[in-house]
Amino acid sequence: MSNKSVTAAEALWKEVGNGIDGKSLKVFYSKKVLDALEYVIIYQESKEAQRFGDKYMKPIVDTILGQKIVSGEKKNQTIVAILRTSVDIAGKNLISNSDGKCTLDAIASIFDKTKTYYDGDSESSGNPGVRVDMIKRFGHSSRKGFHHLATRLALQSSEFPNMDTLHLLLLASVEAAFVMNLDEALRRISRATMDHLIGLDDLTKYPTQSIYLVRRDLQRLCKKLSLSTPQIMSDFNQFWRSLTLQLLISDSQLHKLFGLKEIENLIAACRIPESYIVKGAGSEIVNGRYEVSSSVITNGYVSSQ
Repeated sequence: MSNKSVTAAEALWKEVGNGIDGKSLKVFYSKKVLDALEYVIIYQESKEAQRFGDKYMKPIVDTILGQKIVSGEKKNQTIVAILRTSVDIAGKNLISNSDGKCTLDAIASIFDKTKTYYDGDSESSGNPGVRVDMIKRFGHSSRKGFHHLATRLALQSSEFPNMDTLHLLLLASVEAAFVMNLDEALRRISRATMDHLIGLDDLTKYPTQSIYLVRRDLQRLCKKLSLSTPQIMSDFNQFWRSLTLQLLISDSQLHKLFGLKEIENLIAACRIPESYIVKGAGSEIVNGRYEVSSSVITNGYVSSQ
């Protein structure tokens, strides 16, 4: 690479960075933003390129996705090109020494289906298809984004994403499971996530709603993966029971109550056995074998009727 080209890139990074720091909305829709991100890929070994990507990629993504679909085909093409380039940067960053947390936060924002550009608002419809395209692009065999994500998560480092980011990444993983052949990578993502959550010292640091969403995402992902790997559902159920126990023995009353609610959810998700054997109830009248009536069972579950 020539010094002249590097100098031009650094000048553009500075110009765009100053525009973003100054909260100039105009800069986000200019081709200069796209050019600056493309320079990050070209000069990815440069510390300045890594610094620009780590600091500004998420603000760029959040701002353009926080707006409704803009008028003008050219502007929308630029936005989609910015998202595509950001996905490519994220994929490369996951296998480099760049700041993993910044990368995961940025890619999670791209996958966030509640963003106005995807979801629309009261005045206009959104463009959810662009988000699906980004998930597919990230998972494409030429980028192997979900494989690299699984490897990064398995490191169990301090860069493990927060609950909100994890929720968005898992949601994208669930959707990817239905449209792409990524079972091996997605199994690794689910395993790394379960290991991380069980290894947390204090679940009370996290809102119960965030814990619930991540647990539900894992359940959906493992249910889909169980079609090819039945054992993974058993692994998830063991994780779910362990997580619920941690909640029940926590020092937070709120988390204890959430744990009790999770017991209800666990029971609701269980297949019903043919019978129960009760021992040590304190009364011979209570002890014994209880058979579940076939009239209340449908395909192994209690009938809603």
